[in-house]
Amino acid sequence: MSNKSIRRSLSMTPEMAGRLSQIAKTKPRNITEADLIREAIRRYLDEQEDLTGSRKHFQRSFRERIDQLEAAVTFQLNVLVYLLALDEQILRDAIIAAKQNGETLLAQMKAVRELKGSGD
Repeated sequence: MSNKSIRRSLSMTPEMAGRLSQIAKTKPRNITEADLIREAIRRYLDEQEDLTGSRKHFQRSFRERIDQLEAAVTFQLNVLVYLLALDEQILRDAIIAAKQNGETLLAQMKAVRELKGSGD
């Protein structure tokens, strides 16, 4: 955060001002009404899912990435189980090919994921 402050003024109803004053009186002396207003704004901004950089945005992005990784791992495990059922030599060959052609395998998994996503 920057050390510079930006001043804003706001209007509120007498009821809101009274409630804010009551809340401030229950807090330690070093907590001012301005501190409470800043905290309220901070919490509001953190809850805005569509704002890049907000907690909600990060949580949604993180959750989506975890879902993608889970789908990739599930796909890989399904392939391995299938290959195990076919033949142990095929499994060894598939592992070696995956190590040698990791990028190709990832591209194939992405293509399968995209096909699966477009079929929903």
